[in-house]
Amino acid sequence: MKVAVLGGTGSVGWGIAKQLAKKHQVIIGSRDPARANEAAQRIAGARGSDYAAAAKEAEVVVIAFPYEAMKTAGSLVGELRGKLVLCPINPIKMEGGILVYGLDRGSAAEELAKILPGSRIATAFNNVPAGFLKADVTVPMDILVAADSREKFEEAAKVIGSIPNLRPMYAGPLSEAAAVERITPLVLNLARLNDTGNLTAKFVSRKG
Repeated sequence: MKVAVLGGTGSVGWGIAKQLAKKHQVIIGSRDPARANEAAQRIAGARGSDYAAAAKEAEVVVIAFPYEAMKTAGSLVGELRGKLVLCPINPIKMEGGILVYGLDRGSAAEELAKILPGSRIATAFNNVPAGFLKADVTVPMDILVAADSREKFEEAAKVIGSIPNLRPMYAGPLSEAAAVERITPLVLNLARLNDTGNLTAKFVSRKG
């Protein structure tokens, strides 16, 4: 499968690209193709391109933009029409020395769905710090997916589950994306305040 990671020159995007490249043809997209090529050279089998070309060629697209740059995706409506788009974007800001969720209502994923009305949007990788993704081997992690149907979840789960040790979990419709995104500042604050190093989420189940 061809997967484009737009914003793949950033830490999170590059880490996602590194993991996906183990099983897929990965294209790193950037506003600057030279930066994209430089980032891709550090991942076996990946290659770089500009946003539009990467989005057009790929079957699945990860948009790893900072929240403040998310509107950039509006220029790719045509290239992304009909495609599954995974959104790891978290609107986070610092207040009084604590990271807090930056939106009063809604979520980044829901905003992205409005920017890209012809695409199939799902959350993914929101609660995973870049350090886990950039490692050679991933540790067991749960990846929470909010999507408007089970079918969309299954599409996203197929991509996520191709990375060893990652378990995709359905978090409900896209209206639940805010709940997924809000976990990220909590995880980051726990790591900072308790000096644990990188933290991520793993849910433990017990039946009976």
